[in-house]
Amino acid sequence: MPSTQNILFLIFLATIFLVLFSLYGFWTAIHPPKFITNLTPKDLGWEYEEVSLTTKDGISLSSWFVPSVNKSDQVIILLHGYPADKANLLYWVEFLHPDFNLFFVDFRYFGNSSGSLTTIGFHEQKDLQVALDYLEDKGFSKTGVMGFSLGGAVAISTASFDERIKSVVSDSAFAKIDLMGHAFYRNLWILKYPLTQLTLFWAQIFLRINVSDSPEKAAQNLQIPVLLIHSQKDATIPFENALLLQRALEQNPKAQTYFLEEGTHGSLPPHLEKEYQKRVAEFFKQNL
Repeated sequence: MPSTQNILFLIFLATIFLVLFSLYGFWTAIHPPKFITNLTPKDLGWEYEEVSLTTKDGISLSSWFVPSVNKSDQVIILLHGYPADKANLLYWVEFLHPDFNLFFVDFRYFGNSSGSLTTIGFHEQKDLQVALDYLEDKGFSKTGVMGFSLGGAVAISTASFDERIKSVVSDSAFAKIDLMGHAFYRNLWILKYPLTQLTLFWAQIFLRINVSDSPEKAAQNLQIPVLLIHSQKDATIPFENALLLQRALEQNPKAQTYFLEEGTHGSLPPHLEKEYQKRVAEFFKQNL
């Protein structure tokens, strides 16, 4: 039978492992490899303007303003996922170009923007706000936001307090940061729970963010039109996130859901593309 001293030593080693491994997990989560898409709107034959924005905390953001084919006073801000960039969205939203002005933004740290780390949706709300500032200065008042994954979460969170956002399409967003932690450590079975809590602790200590804030909590305050899209087979951001957001939007009569039985995270079967595009385009036409 192991002695009490040996048991305590094993507990000590396990604790040290959890602390160090969670620190490593925290560091890699906020410093992911950058995914750079070597495309610009010019590759699609679009006219565009390169725009440099500066956030209130001094981060330089790389952006594109793409005017619509048909003259429009409506604009849609496009927000990419983690760890992608704005160019990754070009073909995804090509169908919106004829009828809407489009504004693409690289979140801090990603793409061609500055920043030493990502905060996975917290300080990125400042990035969306400075884009709204820019469009407001250009005279736009009919502004919607369409975000994928991380971008969808940022769109929901920011729309809860910034009234300049008139409608939101959120595709494959996460509902709570702890669920993202569980997904991040998914292969470690029961250890994913303490590792997630420790990782969130480091986020509070080093990033000084309130990890209890979440898209789920923000969604409870939304009364603007929202279209929530998610695949039931999404393995990256599990479908339970969509159900939590749907429940949070129950008191919003303008909220809609488009839950897909097929597809994965960021991948749509070809036979559903036209239906997807029609749903999104009609949503913005009716709600901007």
